Amino acid sequence: MNRGAPKPEVDVWICDFADADDRAAFTRLMAEFAAEPVSGAPELGEAHFGGVADDLARRAGTLVLLAARAESEQAEGVLIAFEGYSSFARAQLFNIHDVHVAPAARGIGVGTALVETLAELGRVHHFEKITLEVAALNTGAIRLYRRLGFTGLDGLPAEASAGVTYFAKKKL
Repeated sequence: MNRGAPKPEVDVWICDFADADDRAAFTRLMAEFAAEPVSGAPELGEAHFGGVADDLARRAGTLVLLAARAESEQAEGVLIAFEGYSSFARAQLFNIHDVHVAPAARGIGVGTALVETLAELGRVHHFEKITLEVAALNTGAIRLYRRLGFTGLDGLPAEASAGVTYFAKKKL
Protein backbone atom coordinates (compact mmCIF):
# COMPACT_ATOMS: atom_id res chain seq x y z
CA MET A 1 0.00 0.00 0.00
CA ASN A 2 1.22 3.49 -0.82
CA ARG A 3 1.20 5.29 2.56
CA GLY A 4 1.64 8.62 0.74
CA ALA A 5 -1.64 8.16 -1.15
CA PRO A 6 -4.67 10.10 0.06
CA LYS A 7 -6.88 8.24 2.54
CA PRO A 8 -10.22 7.11 1.10
CA GLU A 9 -13.45 8.54 2.45
CA VAL A 10 -14.81 6.34 5.25
CA ASP A 11 -18.48 6.24 6.17
CA VAL A 12 -19.34 5.47 9.80
CA TRP A 13 -22.85 4.76 11.05
CA ILE A 14 -24.63 3.45 14.12
CA CYS A 15 -25.39 -0.25 13.72
CA ASP A 16 -29.11 -1.00 13.57
CA PHE A 17 -29.52 -4.62 14.65
CA ALA A 18 -33.05 -4.62 13.21
CA ASP A 19 -31.52 -4.03 9.76
CA ALA A 20 -30.52 -7.35 8.15
CA ASP A 21 -27.45 -5.90 6.42
CA ASP A 22 -26.11 -4.22 9.57
CA ARG A 23 -26.74 -7.34 11.63
CA ALA A 24 -24.98 -9.54 9.06
CA ALA A 25 -22.03 -7.14 8.91
CA PHE A 26 -21.74 -7.14 12.70
CA THR A 27 -21.80 -10.93 13.01
CA ARG A 28 -19.36 -11.39 10.11
CA LEU A 29 -16.86 -8.84 11.40
CA MET A 30 -17.00 -10.06 15.00
CA ALA A 31 -16.53 -13.71 13.94
CA GLU A 32 -13.56 -12.60 11.84
CA PHE A 33 -12.15 -10.73 14.87
CA ALA A 34 -12.63 -13.72 17.17
CA ALA A 35 -10.74 -15.96 14.73
CA GLU A 36 -7.63 -13.76 14.70
CA PRO A 37 -4.64 -14.87 16.77
CA VAL A 38 -4.85 -11.75 18.97
CA SER A 39 -8.38 -12.75 20.01
CA GLY A 40 -7.81 -16.50 20.15
CA ALA A 41 -11.45 -17.56 19.98
CA PRO A 42 -11.93 -19.11 16.52
CA GLU A 43 -14.73 -21.34 17.85
CA LEU A 44 -16.97 -18.27 18.18
CA GLY A 45 -18.65 -18.06 14.81
CA GLU A 46 -21.38 -15.95 13.31
CA ALA A 47 -24.14 -17.82 15.19
CA HIS A 48 -22.53 -16.86 18.50
CA PHE A 49 -22.32 -13.22 17.46
CA GLY A 50 -25.95 -13.32 16.30
CA GLY A 51 -26.77 -13.96 19.97
CA VAL A 52 -24.43 -11.13 20.96
CA ALA A 53 -26.31 -8.84 18.56
CA ASP A 54 -29.57 -9.77 20.30
CA ASP A 55 -28.02 -9.07 23.71
CA LEU A 56 -26.53 -5.73 22.68
CA ALA A 57 -29.76 -4.59 21.01
CA ARG A 58 -31.50 -4.95 24.40
CA ARG A 59 -28.71 -3.47 26.52
CA ALA A 60 -28.98 0.19 27.51
CA GLY A 61 -25.84 2.26 27.14
CA THR A 62 -24.46 0.29 24.20
CA LEU A 63 -23.17 1.89 21.03
CA VAL A 64 -22.06 -0.17 18.03
CA LEU A 65 -20.56 1.59 15.04
CA LEU A 66 -19.91 0.14 11.60
CA ALA A 67 -17.62 1.62 8.96
CA ALA A 68 -16.75 1.16 5.31
CA ARG A 69 -14.84 2.95 2.62
CA ALA A 70 -17.22 4.78 0.30
CA GLU A 71 -16.33 2.42 -2.57
CA SER A 72 -16.78 -0.75 -0.53
CA GLU A 73 -19.83 -2.95 -0.90
CA GLN A 74 -19.82 -4.08 2.73
CA ALA A 75 -18.89 -2.89 6.21
CA GLU A 76 -15.17 -3.23 6.93
CA GLY A 77 -14.95 -2.18 10.56
CA VAL A 78 -16.86 -2.48 13.82
CA LEU A 79 -16.56 -0.76 17.22
CA ILE A 80 -18.47 -1.71 20.37
CA ALA A 81 -18.57 0.84 23.19
CA PHE A 82 -20.43 1.03 26.47
CA GLU A 83 -21.38 4.10 28.45
CA GLY A 84 -19.79 4.34 31.86
CA TYR A 85 -19.32 6.93 34.57
CA SER A 86 -16.24 8.51 36.11
CA SER A 87 -16.83 9.09 39.80
CA PHE A 88 -13.73 11.31 40.03
CA ALA A 89 -14.76 13.53 37.10
CA ARG A 90 -18.48 13.18 37.83
CA ALA A 91 -19.06 12.66 34.13
CA GLN A 92 -19.99 10.01 31.63
CA LEU A 93 -17.41 8.15 29.60
CA PHE A 94 -17.29 5.65 26.77
CA ASN A 95 -15.41 2.39 27.21
CA ILE A 96 -14.36 0.77 23.97
CA HIS A 97 -14.85 -2.96 24.30
CA ASP A 98 -13.96 -4.12 20.79
CA VAL A 99 -12.59 -2.59 17.60
CA HIS A 100 -11.98 -4.67 14.51
CA VAL A 101 -11.06 -3.71 10.96
CA ALA A 102 -11.09 -6.32 8.21
CA PRO A 103 -7.53 -7.15 7.12
CA ALA A 104 -8.05 -5.76 3.59
CA ALA A 105 -9.09 -2.38 5.04
CA ARG A 106 -6.30 -1.90 7.59
CA GLY A 107 -3.96 1.04 7.48
CA ILE A 108 -6.23 3.27 5.41
CA GLY A 109 -8.25 5.08 8.05
CA VAL A 110 -11.17 2.79 8.91
CA GLY A 111 -10.09 2.28 12.54
CA THR A 112 -9.30 5.97 12.88
CA ALA A 113 -12.73 6.91 11.55
CA LEU A 114 -14.46 4.58 14.02
CA VAL A 115 -12.61 5.91 17.08
CA GLU A 116 -12.85 9.55 15.96
CA THR A 117 -16.59 9.19 15.41
CA LEU A 118 -16.98 7.80 18.92
CA ALA A 119 -14.90 10.70 20.30
CA GLU A 120 -17.06 13.24 18.46
CA LEU A 121 -20.25 11.66 19.81
CA GLY A 122 -18.70 11.79 23.28
CA ARG A 123 -17.81 15.47 22.94
CA VAL A 124 -21.28 16.37 21.64
CA HIS A 125 -22.85 14.67 24.66
CA HIS A 126 -20.31 16.11 27.15
CA PHE A 127 -18.56 12.84 27.97
CA GLU A 128 -15.32 13.21 29.93
CA LYS A 129 -13.19 10.55 28.24
CA ILE A 130 -12.86 7.28 26.36
CA THR A 131 -11.22 4.29 28.03
CA LEU A 132 -10.15 0.94 26.63
CA GLU A 133 -8.07 -2.15 27.20
CA VAL A 134 -5.86 -3.45 24.43
CA ALA A 135 -4.07 -6.78 24.18
CA ALA A 136 -0.31 -6.35 24.47
CA LEU A 137 0.15 -8.50 21.36
CA ASN A 138 -2.11 -6.22 19.29
CA THR A 139 0.67 -3.88 18.21
CA GLY A 140 -1.32 -2.41 15.33
CA ALA A 141 -4.09 -1.30 17.67
CA ILE A 142 -1.57 0.09 20.16
CA ARG A 143 -0.01 2.20 17.37
CA LEU A 144 -3.47 3.45 16.37
CA TYR A 145 -4.45 4.41 19.91
CA ARG A 146 -1.14 6.19 20.51
CA ARG A 147 -1.55 8.14 17.29
CA LEU A 148 -5.09 9.13 18.30
CA GLY A 149 -3.87 10.55 21.61
CA PHE A 150 -4.65 7.79 24.10
CA THR A 151 -2.42 7.87 27.17
CA GLY A 152 -1.09 4.93 29.16
CA LEU A 153 0.57 3.21 26.22
CA ASP A 154 4.03 4.78 26.38
CA GLY A 155 7.05 2.94 27.75
CA LEU A 156 5.55 -0.51 27.25
CA PRO A 157 7.88 -3.51 27.22
CA ALA A 158 9.13 -4.56 23.78
CA GLU A 159 7.68 -8.04 24.32
CA ALA A 160 4.67 -9.20 26.31
CA SER A 161 3.02 -12.51 27.04
CA ALA A 162 -0.31 -13.60 25.62
CA GLY A 163 -3.15 -12.52 27.88
CA VAL A 164 -1.50 -9.26 28.97
CA THR A 165 -3.63 -6.16 28.42
CA TYR A 166 -2.96 -2.45 28.81
CA PHE A 167 -5.39 0.23 29.96
CA ALA A 168 -5.54 3.49 27.99
CA LYS A 169 -7.65 6.62 28.08
CA LYS A 170 -8.29 9.73 26.04
CA LYS A 171 -9.69 12.92 27.51
CA LEU A 172 -12.38 14.49 25.34
